[in-house]
Amino acid sequence: MGGYKALTVITKGHKLLANMNEFVGKDVYRKRVMRDRLNLLAAAEAHVLWKTRLGHHVRGDIRESLESAPLGQDGICQLGNWINGSVLEPFCELDEFKQLKEAHRQFHQLGELIIEKLKAGDRSSAGTIFNTEYSQSLRRIIQSLTEINKQLA
Repeated sequence: MGGYKALTVITKGHKLLANMNEFVGKDVYRKRVMRDRLNLLAAAEAHVLWKTRLGHHVRGDIRESLESAPLGQDGICQLGNWINGSVLEPFCELDEFKQLKEAHRQFHQLGELIIEKLKAGDRSSAGTIFNTEYSQSLRRIIQSLTEINKQLA
């Protein structure tokens, strides 16, 4: 019965967080908080959708205006804000994080380059970059996010 009362007491006020940490282990608690805070799947999907949209431009299937300036900045999307901020800081020493950071930077810079090629009328070069380096950078983003997500499991 004493154990039950102790559990009841820790569910009140700020003591819940401190005692929960001790109860389930600091890593488990921290991982759960981070999982709740991050939606890595949505971040990956946003980049897949952008690549799909850019692919329509490369193939000439779509005629909407694309401005390259904001695309070249890797901090304009939620994932970029996480990478450049403190949200993913616990992972900053992992190789997966370093790969994510570099691949994400390349994804945005190459996207900007592709748009510039399209605006200059060089669909062939844009397509080559899109199908090689740009696709590879997205693949590395997804691989890195998958590995980071495994760390949170």
